[in-house]
Amino acid sequence: MSERGCWCGYPTLFPYSDDYHVCKACGTLVSRAPLATGREAVRDEGELYSRDYWTKRQTHHHALPEISERARLDLHERCTHWLKHVLERVPAPARLLEVGCGHGGFLGLAVEAGYEVAGTEMSPWVVEQARNWFEVDVRAGPVDHQDFPLGSFDAIALHDVIEHLPDPVATLSHCKRLLKPEGVLFLQTPEYKEHLTYADLVREKDLFLRHMDQNNDEHLFLFSRRSLAKFCADLGFPVQEWMNPVYSYDHYLVASAAPLAVRTRDEVAASLQGNRGQRMVLALLDKAYESQDRWWAIERLRGIRRLDE
Repeated sequence: MSERGCWCGYPTLFPYSDDYHVCKACGTLVSRAPLATGREAVRDEGELYSRDYWTKRQTHHHALPEISERARLDLHERCTHWLKHVLERVPAPARLLEVGCGHGGFLGLAVEAGYEVAGTEMSPWVVEQARNWFEVDVRAGPVDHQDFPLGSFDAIALHDVIEHLPDPVATLSHCKRLLKPEGVLFLQTPEYKEHLTYADLVREKDLFLRHMDQNNDEHLFLFSRRSLAKFCADLGFPVQEWMNPVYSYDHYLVASAAPLAVRTRDEVAASLQGNRGQRMVLALLDKAYESQDRWWAIERLRGIRRLDE
């Protein structure tokens, strides 16, 4: 059985753990799981990303809440955090696509903020739930199987998705074609820290292990900062900003082919005064900015401590 190669095309991979190889050319962990066949929408009959994935595997395998609960819990934390970054860089009204949108909560918030949205998911059951819960346009199957017009989106987001893609270069290349020339890409994915060996992770009980052990059939490529930057640059997004993630084991990259103009917090707030939905989003954003302030305060303290050492 042939093994999975690295997305960058470098022919030599080295052992990293029982479940992953490492590509030292770009700095990516590559899953040793068998190559998948086909990329169609699942039939909700027990496949990896079927209904069972969201209602059973997420709870039993990953110890995460079931998707209907996630649809509530994610709104005030992850979804608001992501929307803050979009609002700062792509003012509404604009067209936003989320690939792998899950329960659709992020898109639902984006609609309230003034965006025209669309999303994709693999499971028809999850697609139906997202449509019912948040009344958003979500379609079943891979993004490159949809009839979205080329050059029609101002922003595309992939939150905890790129690591699942069997061919991330093909999928993100299609996403680039869906973006307008000045469009912006938003990526969140677990961060592989190249200086740490697998033994280091085990010894420190690093949270990153949650994305590796028993996950190599899901997380096919785990990107370091170096490899994700190279991936986006090779794709044609040389303008890149690293943002603070929600969780410490992730990294969050905003990338574009054109220079990025960033609105201030006050400018974002001023844009969310038009109606009830926008004011509700603004109230959630206030919490997101508080979390950002705490994150930067912690980073400043770390920097001071490093200087003192």
